[in-house]
Amino acid sequence: MSTGNTAAAAGRRVLIDADGVVTELNDKAFEAAMNAAMGVMGRHRMITTGQAAKLMNCSPRTVARILDSGRLPFTRSGGTGRRMVDVVDIMEYQRQERARMRESLDAMRRAAREITMNDDEMAAYVAQFD
Repeated sequence: MSTGNTAAAAGRRVLIDADGVVTELNDKAFEAAMNAAMGVMGRHRMITTGQAAKLMNCSPRTVARILDSGRLPFTRSGGTGRRMVDVVDIMEYQRQERARMRESLDAMRRAAREITMNDDEMAAYVAQFD
């Protein structure tokens, strides 16, 4: 684990304290932090699609499209009829999406090798997707 950075690279698992100090976490530490956070919040914390969008760093419309596609479960609030999403489901969806993207990138890398790109050409090609 490293500490003291003031910015986090995309795809990294980090904690950011109140002073903006970033601490990078290994997989074990990240899972422990997530378990602790879920324990504090309760195992099932329902949030709105707007809150989900902030958590997922995307637009509320993108969240709506994901819900409409059935890739992320939701319930409707009894009083308002608003769609509510479980934080645990969001975390699992994001984990699955990262795995899917890694698999796609690996397939692109294999395809680039199969068409015998030289190292410089392959690096430029793969860099588009990293």
